[in-house]
Amino acid sequence: MNTEMTAHLQRLGLSRSPFPPTPDSTGYFSSPQLERDQVEIGHRLRTRAGIVLLTGEIGTGKTTFLRRLIKDLEQDGTTVSLVFNTFLQGPDLLAAVLRDFGLAPSGTPAEDIQSLNRFLVQRWQQQVTCVLIIDDAQNLDIASLELLRLLTCLESEQEKLLQIVLAGQPELLTLLARPEIRQLTSRITTHVQLQGLDAAAIGQYVRFRLSAAGAGDSIVIDDDAARVLHAYSAGNQRRIHLIMDRCLYGLYGQQTPRRIGAALVHTAAAESGVRSPAPRRLPPRMAIAASLGLAVASGLTWAVISALPDSHASRPATPAQVLPATSGTTLPARDPACDGNRAADTVTYAIPATTAQPPSIPQSCIHRDGDYWQVSWQPVAGRASTADAPVLALQQALQKVGQYDGRPDGVLGPLTRRAIARLQHAHGLPVTAQVDALTEHLISTLPPFTTASTNTTDVHSHDR
Repeated sequence: MNTEMTAHLQRLGLSRSPFPPTPDSTGYFSSPQLERDQVEIGHRLRTRAGIVLLTGEIGTGKTTFLRRLIKDLEQDGTTVSLVFNTFLQGPDLLAAVLRDFGLAPSGTPAEDIQSLNRFLVQRWQQQVTCVLIIDDAQNLDIASLELLRLLTCLESEQEKLLQIVLAGQPELLTLLARPEIRQLTSRITTHVQLQGLDAAAIGQYVRFRLSAAGAGDSIVIDDDAARVLHAYSAGNQRRIHLIMDRCLYGLYGQQTPRRIGAALVHTAAAESGVRSPAPRRLPPRMAIAASLGLAVASGLTWAVISALPDSHASRPATPAQVLPATSGTTLPARDPACDGNRAADTVTYAIPATTAQPPSIPQSCIHRDGDYWQVSWQPVAGRASTADAPVLALQQALQKVGQYDGRPDGVLGPLTRRAIARLQHAHGLPVTAQVDALTEHLISTLPPFTTASTNTTDVHSHDR
């Protein structure tokens, strides 16, 4: 911990940050629903039932949930492998799994699977359960999901030798709805969907974290302040931490017991860039277009959710983080480029506003709408589609904007997906490693990237 943060916490009588920006399982707050979810998943894994699915929006505590789950499993003697770098795909993903289980990968997938099978059989004979947890599983490609399906085929006469937890954002459901991986989806036995804290739990959560950080009774939060906090955060823990961390600075001038009131929460929410989330009411034409777009994009998503034998998934999650929203819609004039009516072919995408900075996309109108950035643009007539272009053309386009650092070979492999993901991350788009219409627009409008140090296509490997 840096000296400035240490001084800040000491001034408030705290031993550590109660609202850190990173997942913190040491101060784990367990509501009755979270406790039920932990017990349910733990039971499924210990009884070797198969694949467990965990989904939740950004900031709902998936990583913290997994850390608590791992701690509980390891206390029971379970062997756990955690893979959180899901930009590793195919053979690289398999090698990472082996290394996390303490095995040396051979570099040949067939031999690596045999090595993993021998390890799992030994553990099974010793009555030790082995669990593989994949975090951010929405980044996996189809080939990697097929690999996971093959790993579920490692079994004894009655039990699976490897239990798998797939954890990710709601767009993971869209990925699992793909018909070519329905064999994997059919092996999911439980789906737990994490939700934000309800209004009654917000105050309990804040008091718990303050107490765990050593505040005792020296810092208190009013009930009215807790209600205002819920209105701004909708129970999302990441938003709660952003607002409450800012509130702590407003306590400097107070004497103990320091009190967090509703006015301080309002001010902190404004200064931290968090606005009250509001229902996204779309004009009728916009809503129809959105429904049609999602129907095409998500396919069998709802069928997959309905088929999962778990009562926790009572509400379908949004099937994609980037939502095709409309065509031909007039937007509020919050940017000079947004003034006036839109042309009939205007495309609008809504992106969750996880940061205060808008996405960086040329030739676009971008404005904030509640918890979303709305990005609108008018397609250029006659421009070839990057999304539908051959892989070689896509690689060349990514190379032109300085992202693809391999030798274009027409193979859709790890280098291409990483290039797409890097581009999306650099410009504030949701990182999916796939080319949707918004990513395609970004690629087509970026100027060529030129520098003497980027001509490396002759020394980098192929995308295989």
